[in-house]
Formats: sequence, C-alpha cells, structure tokens
Amino acid sequence: MELGVSSFAVVRQPLQAAERDLLAFGVRIEIMCEPPHAWPPPVPWSAGQVMTLHSPILGINIASTNPGIREESTSQVVATLGEAARLGARGVVVHPGNPPYQEVFPRDRGLPYAIESLHRCAEAAAAARVEMYLENMPAVSLAEGMQPIGFAYGVHYEELRNIFESVGHPALRLCLDLGHAYLAGAHELQALLQDLDVVHVHVSDNGGSRDDHLAWGDGEVSKVVDLTRDLPPSVRTVVFEHGTLEACATSLARVAPKLAQRRQRV
Repeated sequence: MELGVSSFAVVRQPLQAAERDLLAFGVRIEIMCEPPHAWPPPVPWSAGQVMTLHSPILGINIASTNPGIREESTSQVVATLGEAARLGARGVVVHPGNPPYQEVFPRDRGLPYAIESLHRCAEAAAAARVEMYLENMPAVSLAEGMQPIGFAYGVHYEELRNIFESVGHPALRLCLDLGHAYLAGAHELQALLQDLDVVHVHVSDNGGSRDDHLAWGDGEVSKVVDLTRDLPPSVRTVVFEHGTLEACATSLARVAPKLAQRRQRV
C-alpha cells in the first residue's frame, strides 16, 4: 500500500508554487487537475513522485444530456489520462457525472451517457497503460441543519455498482472516498468498505453534513472507520485529501505509522 497527499490542499494556488511543500511530506502526490492550479495540460510538474491524477471537476459532466458538454467533459478526462501516462502515474480519479434537472428529464436519463463516456475513457486508459478510478459521490446539505441529500450519480452504492458493472472494463476500478461515503449514509459506507473492486482510497474527515476535508481524527468519520483494520484488502493506494497542508501533516502524523504496520502485515 502506497500513501499520498492530494494537491487539493493547495488548489487555490499554482501547482508549481506548492511543489516543494507537497514533496516535503515524503509521500507520493495526487494532482488535482483544476484550472488554473494544474490545468489545462500539460500539468506543470517535473519532480516525479506522482501517484495519481484527479480529473477536472468544475463544469465537467460526462453524463450530460447536452452532447456538446458531454463531449468536452469526456475529452478532458481522456486528456487527463494522457497526462497520467506522461507523468508516470498509476491512474486517474473520475466522477460519474450528474443527472439532469428532474423538472426536465427523469433522473436516469443521463445514466446511459455516463456509462458510454466511462467506457470511452476506460478504452483510452487501457491504451495509455494507466488505470481509471470511479469515485463515489457525497450527499450534501443545502443549508445549515438540513439532512444531506444525494444529487450526483454514484452517491448510492447500488447505483455506483450498476455504473461500474455496466462499463465492465478491466481498466476501470473503484475509488472509495471515505468522507463522501459517510455523508451518503452508513449502508453506503459499509458496502464500499467490503467491495473488493476498491483499490484507491481518499481519506478525509467531516462533521456529517458537508464535505469538510478535515484532518483524520478531527470529525465523525474517523470515529466509525479504523484505517488499519477496515479498508478492503484490495486497496493499493491511500491519498489524504484535505483542505490545507496543515491537515495533511496532521493526518500523516496520526495515521502513517499505523498504516505502515498494516502494510507489513499484508
């Protein structure tokens, strides 16, 4: 099992300006490919140690019912896969997309497009000799005090599995985001913790209503998940995805020694 930190912690500044801070953790890096942080390509990184890339998120929807938006979104994921190959990364994390507004179309109208786009991306991943990791999505609270609700595709485990199995490509595996799964509910979290197609994990904590990206141990997720015991045995890579460099340092100090012991046992 390899450990890494996400450049999400410094996404508001140019990637090159944060290169030294990220490398100082002594683990590998997941690069968040958001403009202007590290996108459009080429990704401005030449220091090695890249574990994975995260495809662009803002404005991207590979399940869009608008063919122009869907084509551009899929093309950007394919471009990210090419950058992963160039940088020597294992693969790319990708989101399953968002449904149309229910006032216009039924929720499931975009699912065939998500599956079609992911299959195209998986073919590109195989050609580039990298992997692609389909990430579970969070339920979100729209206002203070409201219960989180699921909007995106892949919030609920059964839907995520349906998309994954419908694509059915060996280059596609699963990414478990622990913070997302906790927000989605206990069933979703436990189901993902038992799924042997999960090979990549995003670690962050939250208070149960928002995707806070807190240091591990500073929220509610860490109270119900033991990273040394509960992760699926299929997991190969673990990335600490936090909102600040300080949170990354805190999590690594709390967890890395214990995960090292797990690696020795496995």
